[in-house]
Amino acid sequence: MSASIDSSAIFLTDTPNQIKNKINRHAFSGGQDTLEKHRELGGRTKEDVPFQYLTFFMEDDEELERLRVGYEKGEILTGEMKQKCIAELQAFVSAFQERRKMVTEE
Repeated sequence: MSASIDSSAIFLTDTPNQIKNKINRHAFSGGQDTLEKHRELGGRTKEDVPFQYLTFFMEDDEELERLRVGYEKGEILTGEMKQKCIAELQAFVSAFQERRKMVTEE
């Protein structure tokens, strides 16, 4: 996910669907190669782009810690982490876009 590549970077003007597609297609996962390995070894949150996004955008520190522990234990899968990230980013960008609409030249 690079800011110099429009098809992968997240912008404050992106639609919810664009955010979903960018995270699902371009966000590097810290998960293992197979479900069995992931359940056994767990995910690598330091390498997982969706988790890293959550460290900036998720307000609930307890929920973030629950996600970290669950992912590293293999209880939470890559797809679940991406879905959580998508929901947080969509909410953040949508709220920004709503506030931006209210800005006037006055």
